[in-house]
Amino acid sequence: MPPYHKVATGVVWVAFQFNHEAVRPFLPDGVLLTESSVGILGIYQAHTGFGLAPYTRGMVGISVNGQPGTDVPEGMLVLADIIDEPGASRLRRLYSGNTFVGSARTWQDGALLRGTASVGDEEWLRATIRPGGDKRRDMCGVDTFLGVTEAGLVAYADSNVSDLEDAEIISVEITDAAPAIMQAMRPTGFVFGLHAARVSSIWSEPRVVGNSAVGDAAQMFLGIVEDAGRAAAIVRQDGTLIATNSSGRQLLGIRARPGEQLLGGTVAERQALGAALRHSVARTGPRVSDPIALARSGGGHLVAYVLPLEHGEHSADAALVLMTDPHGPERRDAGQLLQLFGLTGAEARLAALVGTGVAPRAAAAELSITEHTARSTMKTIYDKLGIRKQSELGHLVARLQHF
Repeated sequence: MPPYHKVATGVVWVAFQFNHEAVRPFLPDGVLLTESSVGILGIYQAHTGFGLAPYTRGMVGISVNGQPGTDVPEGMLVLADIIDEPGASRLRRLYSGNTFVGSARTWQDGALLRGTASVGDEEWLRATIRPGGDKRRDMCGVDTFLGVTEAGLVAYADSNVSDLEDAEIISVEITDAAPAIMQAMRPTGFVFGLHAARVSSIWSEPRVVGNSAVGDAAQMFLGIVEDAGRAAAIVRQDGTLIATNSSGRQLLGIRARPGEQLLGGTVAERQALGAALRHSVARTGPRVSDPIALARSGGGHLVAYVLPLEHGEHSADAALVLMTDPHGPERRDAGQLLQLFGLTGAEARLAALVGTGVAPRAAAAELSITEHTARSTMKTIYDKLGIRKQSELGHLVARLQHF
């Protein structure tokens, strides 16, 4: 049983634009595309490891709403896999039901790196890249992947360390021999290419986030907050609960059922919570509300912060409420929660450092990136967060550290 470890080599990894309408019929309910959703095609071989390895693999997936990752602000839904045995049977059962038994390989062709993935005698996937960008060694990340299995919609973490370099995309082809679910992913434009000479990664045990192939967007979103160690609830403007995660239920006790009122025993507490919910839903308040003290049914208080719910079916009438025990840890890593605002994992780590007063040059050195990359990334971070100054970022990070 997982966790499973692998060392992948000769990795071809390309991100591309695709026709969203062509892909929607293949998405499980509760999994949503966003304007920034990209397609991913990966081909590699993993000759060492345990659990699934040794194996070769080709895959296609898309970034979807609900589960942030390192390279994109969303998680990655794997639509289809090509992998050889004995790994194929385990992959199909645990991680990805759309798994086809086949083989994959990548090879150097002069300055180019080529990759193919085949089933039988027919090639389904082809990709060619030209590596040549800055090499970034020992890059660390935790990516969230989704898949549909007989158990339902599952999520799992891929904790990885890799040596990466940017690559020019020469060509990406999903052939006519591939099934419809892959053909729907045919690229309409390229976003970025990467070459990883070596990736060491561990796949966690999959966690069911939907009781069937039909997922629940709210529970999926709360699941990633749970993974960050935070108590959270999705709450309507009138203060009634839509859903809570496990940590939230522990804090709220018997009042954690959907349809119940979120805590707020006094008139002042209810007014403060109600105002924060209304401003958050209307997008007229701060990205994170002032802290709100709420009485607990068993005595004592918890502290709540209200944030806009950016995606999903409840984004127009509900907000995300993060809760904490005031007697718990005083400071936390803000990096994971910054991803809730649409930052990638890499952007969130940089923002967390700069937001605590670390200069961009020092932050770049700590993250093993160039100062130029750090400063250009900070511009993207400010745009995504809707802020203009480092002091505003510091204010946001300070609040997130106390969740």
